[in-house]
Amino acid sequence: MEKLVTIYNIVDVLDEEWLPQPFLSALLDGCIENGKDCREYKYFPNTIIQTVSQVTLVNSLAAIKKVIFDDKKATMRDLVEALKKNWEGYEELRQMCLDAPKFGNDDDYVDLIARDVYLRTAQTFRSFKNIWGGPFVEDGTAGSGYFNHSGFTGATPDGRKDRDLFNDGTISPVIGTDKKGPTAVLKSVAKVDHVRTMTHLLNQRFAPQFLEGDSRDAFAAYLRTWVDLGIHHIQFNVFDRETLLDAQRNPDKYSDLIVRVAGYAAYFVDLQKGIQDQIIARTEQGF
Repeated sequence: MEKLVTIYNIVDVLDEEWLPQPFLSALLDGCIENGKDCREYKYFPNTIIQTVSQVTLVNSLAAIKKVIFDDKKATMRDLVEALKKNWEGYEELRQMCLDAPKFGNDDDYVDLIARDVYLRTAQTFRSFKNIWGGPFVEDGTAGSGYFNHSGFTGATPDGRKDRDLFNDGTISPVIGTDKKGPTAVLKSVAKVDHVRTMTHLLNQRFAPQFLEGDSRDAFAAYLRTWVDLGIHHIQFNVFDRETLLDAQRNPDKYSDLIVRVAGYAAYFVDLQKGIQDQIIARTEQGF
């Protein structure tokens, strides 16, 4: 955070001096009245840093706690060597880490780690000040930033290999690890303090049949549960797997197919194949 704060503060100083935004300033309250460009006039003097991969971190900490400290099936030295070698020659240890509790299944073993990680991270962010004396804050709308940053990151203790994708969004379960159904996901997410942390981004995918017929009442109850648990954001893709696979094979037939990625919507056929694959691989929830 100290490095990030130094970089951000330098950028803000240079932006204020060299990159004024007169058109944007004309559209924002207070700039014209105060005779200041929006780079200088700060009615809300915060600086936002967008974070990614929190659940990958949470699952990694849970795997370390389970495998190394609780079960004592390996040492930290073993784990570090396995990560350096991208799990090559350490498949048994990797399977142990993959079997450790994962966020999104209403399991306090890992969910309470998530609660602490999110809260303590937010507190750390807000302990730093920007050049206007305001706080630094986290923001959960990094869009597809998780996709690019995954490619810069080596193997992690949750069993993930070098350059494999992080979790999408900021609080979505890692793909394939949420195995107890959609309500269990909500209960895990609700254990994180959404008031004292950040704007979280939660993705869920449903097959179309679970929004039709008798399932419509269950889906409505699911949405009510989301509200009752105090979770402030959720977004859906409602497509079956075969439709998305066919769109990859025959993009000309699906030029109007719009999907939710992570905080934004996009035409499916315009996305990079890696992001397409990630959307297809998301756990298909049902009741």
